[in-house]
Amino acid sequence: MSHPDRGYQFRVKLDSYAYSICLKYLGEIQIVVNLSDTPISAKRQVNVTKLIDDSKFNSFSLNVAVICFLAIVFDGLDSALFGTLLPSLMKDMNMGPAEAGILASIGHIGAVGGAILFGVAADSIGRKRMMLIGITIFTLFTAACGLAQGFVDFAIYRFIAGFGLAGIVPIAVALVFEYTPGNRKAVVSGASYMGITVGVLLSALLSIAFLSTAGWRTILIGTVFCIILVPIAHLWLPESMSILVKKGKKDSIRKILLKVDPTFISHADDEYVLAEPPASKVPLVRLFQGEYARNTLFLGIALLCLMMIAVTLTTWIAQLMVQRGFTLATGITFILVFSSSNFISTPLAGWMSDRMGYKKVFAIYMPILFVSISLIGMVQNPVAALICMFFAGFAAMGATCLLLPYAGSLYPMSFRSSAMGVIYAIGRVGPIIGPAIAGVMLAAGMSVPLILVCMAAPSIVALGAFLLIKEIPSQRIAQPETHSAPEPLQA
Repeated sequence: MSHPDRGYQFRVKLDSYAYSICLKYLGEIQIVVNLSDTPISAKRQVNVTKLIDDSKFNSFSLNVAVICFLAIVFDGLDSALFGTLLPSLMKDMNMGPAEAGILASIGHIGAVGGAILFGVAADSIGRKRMMLIGITIFTLFTAACGLAQGFVDFAIYRFIAGFGLAGIVPIAVALVFEYTPGNRKAVVSGASYMGITVGVLLSALLSIAFLSTAGWRTILIGTVFCIILVPIAHLWLPESMSILVKKGKKDSIRKILLKVDPTFISHADDEYVLAEPPASKVPLVRLFQGEYARNTLFLGIALLCLMMIAVTLTTWIAQLMVQRGFTLATGITFILVFSSSNFISTPLAGWMSDRMGYKKVFAIYMPILFVSISLIGMVQNPVAALICMFFAGFAAMGATCLLLPYAGSLYPMSFRSSAMGVIYAIGRVGPIIGPAIAGVMLAAGMSVPLILVCMAAPSIVALGAFLLIKEIPSQRIAQPETHSAPEPLQA
């Protein structure tokens, strides 16, 4: 018999006499029957995916979301902090725009390989474990950048830091998506991805507060304190259910399910299953076959364009505004405005997506993104330019915060981290080429308005990619094996 609200199911073998008794006295109970002379036996299967999806949002779900949110902060901190420190860094190390553009891109080159490697490893040996490794690598080597003595060693440290950073965001979003009840997945996972915005905001505040007094080296070295998140996540963050079920770790599963649903009562012989069977090995090739190939390609292209715009803009906007005659503090304020807008855009985008769908939201946000960035370099009034920067952040960050959670809904749990890692790796190509191209344009003497129009152009490509994504129907809930049993009988 099955319990529709708890995601578990009993399978009962009855002899003829016991079956007749059940029919007489149990009335409306639904029974799966296998008539035989074998003794009565019962075994319960608990569908952990359904149990989590049907649960209520509680302190456990909140803990997962908050820890992953804090981890995602590192992504925004990495990109924007380098941008806010770039003018001082260029002056101190006697670097030109082209060199600075390459240095801005080198961390993202490391992230491309890291995203794929960490994503596959997360689906194989554990999402939590790989995320902790990523945080450790990123934190230590970002701090090491503050000790760099020249272009080469700075580039090496930044490359390794980017490699570790790639193991954080896709895995964190996948964990939030997995442990959030079904009716709140989009909202909570989108909100957790706003950690990027907080990271951008934090980088601007750190630069405003300490750059003129402590210098860029002290700020980078100070990021080592972020490693405190590793022991916190180790204690409070659960491992993915797909890993626990695959490895048969029933004690860990029981403890987590009791936190997910305090009314859940476990039995010693419970068998735990997922909505879809866990893959024996990570099917990376499936991402580029059949119904998944189209979405992997276009989601990757869309993320590439959005990340190219956001990272290139936050990397160079301070320098571009200085070139237009504004002070460095005013240039950093542009980054602050860019990030602050996301506190409005992402909740609004989530609310709109629930009512009109993701694609329509993207179709609204992308034209806003193109127009607002283009106008930054054209308007003469600094207040008007800041307003344009606000709407640029509104559209760019809002759309980016929705993209990875949206991608997570299109792939099975068994290789969701791999899918999001590959998409994230494709997206990371944008920050590699964007800042470098902008640096070359600036070194070539192109005007600031033309450079900003070129920065805005990928939003049109992103819009086309979003519209070509095919929404695959949700995965059917896997049922227990009943090959030898007839259809359920209703008494």
